[in-house]
Amino acid sequence: MPAEDWFAVREVEPGIHLVSEPGHVNSWLITGSAEAVLFDTGMGISDIKAVVSELTDRPLRVVNSHHHFDHIGGNQLFAGRAIHESGADLVQQEIPGEWLEAYMQYVTEMLAQVPAFENLDQRYFRLLTAGTTPRQLPREFDPKKWKIVPTAPTQLLADGDILDLGGRKLHVLHTPGHTVDGISLYDATSGGLFGGDTIMTGPIYTHLPTGDPADLARSARRLANELRGQVKTIYCQHMLRYSTDPAFLTEVADGAEQVVQGALTPARGFDILGQEVAEYWFDRFSITTPQENSTGSRGPSSYRR
Repeated sequence: MPAEDWFAVREVEPGIHLVSEPGHVNSWLITGSAEAVLFDTGMGISDIKAVVSELTDRPLRVVNSHHHFDHIGGNQLFAGRAIHESGADLVQQEIPGEWLEAYMQYVTEMLAQVPAFENLDQRYFRLLTAGTTPRQLPREFDPKKWKIVPTAPTQLLADGDILDLGGRKLHVLHTPGHTVDGISLYDATSGGLFGGDTIMTGPIYTHLPTGDPADLARSARRLANELRGQVKTIYCQHMLRYSTDPAFLTEVADGAEQVVQGALTPARGFDILGQEVAEYWFDRFSITTPQENSTGSRGPSSYRR
């Protein structure tokens, strides 16, 4: 399978391309007149550089939203790599093979259900598109040999930094909650907010190490308050709903605050590594926290640093 068949590519507006691995993770190519930024490099299952090179001839740097393996898989393909300063050491650590094995179990289960989902969708809903339907794994990809190559960042970012791409400035916002090094990027030119794993239309994990629901509440409220009236579109790093409306910021902030205040009762859930979690459900998203004394885990006992 050529790289362009694994990735779903779409120009969502001038200078902003979705480079998605449907059902897994979304990366974003943001282009100015002088430079371009690739916000995350996916899972390393196929060559994201080959795809991005067809989209822009501008000098390119990678900006990682955070250090998790599904956002840094293609880092080694690029010379310029930036991450928030609190992720400088985390992004260089080896990814244990059992995490990748557990994720592949999740992938196997997901792909087994895709045909039935497609059939229902074609009959009733018409939600799936060529760009949002999960693909089978590339023939040349061997899950048993899947590794994420640790890379050292060439640039460290801090809250308030501005990445000037030429006619387009990306404002770096430190938004911990999912991880301590999480960032979002705000593009004042388009009104686009790239939420990282902090703002997602799906499960927002705070149960992993360095995650914290209180941090999530503060980050979401900050975005909702500081960018009120400025954001036009929120672009997400996960799920098939890769964009949403600015009112979503307040929904996440309100929900996270309720979780922190202990105002809600969670349901039993599982993350993509098979770990049991406490999950708080809302209309367009959920928030996970650690499940104390959990049983029935299908994957690694913990997602350690």
